[in-house]
Amino acid sequence: MTKAIRFTLAFAVITLGVLGCEPTRYYLHDDQGRELVLHGLNVSNAAKGDPLGVGWHVEGDYERMLAWGFNAVRLLIFWSCIEPEEGVFDSNYLDRVEERVGWAANHGLYVILDMHQDVYGKKFGSDGAPIWATRDDGLPFESASPWWLSYLQPAVRAAFNHLWCDADLQQHYFDTWTLVADRFGSNPTVIGYDLMNEPFFGDTGPLTFEKNKLLPFYQGTRDAIRSVDPDAVIYFEPMIITSSGIPSFMPPIQDPDTVYFPHFYQFQVHEGYPYDGNDWLIRTAQRIRSKEAARHGVPWLLGEFGAADTTEGFEPYLNDLMAALDESASGWTYWSYDKGGGFSILDSCGREKANLLPLIRTYPQKVAGEIVSYSYDPDSREFELTFRNKTCAAGPTEIFVPSERVYDGSFLVTSTDPEGTWSYTFDPDREVIALDANPGSSTHTVRIVPGP
Repeated sequence: MTKAIRFTLAFAVITLGVLGCEPTRYYLHDDQGRELVLHGLNVSNAAKGDPLGVGWHVEGDYERMLAWGFNAVRLLIFWSCIEPEEGVFDSNYLDRVEERVGWAANHGLYVILDMHQDVYGKKFGSDGAPIWATRDDGLPFESASPWWLSYLQPAVRAAFNHLWCDADLQQHYFDTWTLVADRFGSNPTVIGYDLMNEPFFGDTGPLTFEKNKLLPFYQGTRDAIRSVDPDAVIYFEPMIITSSGIPSFMPPIQDPDTVYFPHFYQFQVHEGYPYDGNDWLIRTAQRIRSKEAARHGVPWLLGEFGAADTTEGFEPYLNDLMAALDESASGWTYWSYDKGGGFSILDSCGREKANLLPLIRTYPQKVAGEIVSYSYDPDSREFELTFRNKTCAAGPTEIFVPSERVYDGSFLVTSTDPEGTWSYTFDPDREVIALDANPGSSTHTVRIVPGP
């Protein structure tokens, strides 16, 4: 785990329009003290059904992600692949994961390792826990449609009940994470461990589950990880039903080296119904997430969101959601880098789909100061960043600018700093501006607009 990714307070009060003033926002930092904004992809849904547990991607896909302007990957890993038999661990699987982390490193992408589960695990035709770790009390299971209704099946609820209550089963989960952290703890590309994807409460009441079951489970997992990687940064998710936008009831985690990593799927868009253009639910959900992150005192990123290109209004939906995230979160990872239908960004032949295009946008990747605000308007293609000086930040401010795709190769950069006191260079290969602001100005506002 890189020692450079630490968290400090980014004294930036954000506003969500009519929703009022939001809590102070927190950011991740690089080894030069620059505030990081992460835009990334989940890799990938295809890994769930792959016998090797890694999917079809090759190194060229990581190079492609960089070309699209992404700087982060939420990489799925699975308990069933790491510990396929009780007490037996598969180092070859971790070798394959490490190979992909290496591909990310070769192309300047950060990696968040996500211990993924859906509907508990393999016994229920899904992914996550191995069959031997599934204690379903012999209760019935019948696959439901939509798939997420399978969580309500008696056998699935029983399996989760045992995970939250059985100390020996939890110890296996902790040991699995310990093995992962031991392998990747010294790897600077891996910036965090996402402890569990979308935890389900089983038969525990959702109002008490996070406090009485999930938080102690997270604390045990965290302690196991930090027994081999003391500087580990922990990413944690609220219970699964919060993905619809409802509040989490988790008490403050009281750990500064953590990142809040919720998901958001607006129900009608998730199920393929048209987006009506009303962003009230989006902004309300992000306001809730901001307040929860402030309660924990940590940064937050949106770990999953998506929209199918066949859904009417998918483009304004994605634009509205990302505008809200620009105002409230410190980044996001889209679901997902896959081929085919649904939320996949590629068609079955590997060609870009229309729902990829809104994700490719101008944004600040590393800011040598304290971010006050930033925004991007996809209609006018205008970007604005305001930040303040910070004595512990060094290096240039780096902004991704999709020059060819968005600006037809021509854009203008202006600053409120006095003429002659600031400068920038543009790397056409990475499509990144490196900006040196005037140290004599306490606050800087940079604008990027289409060129003549």
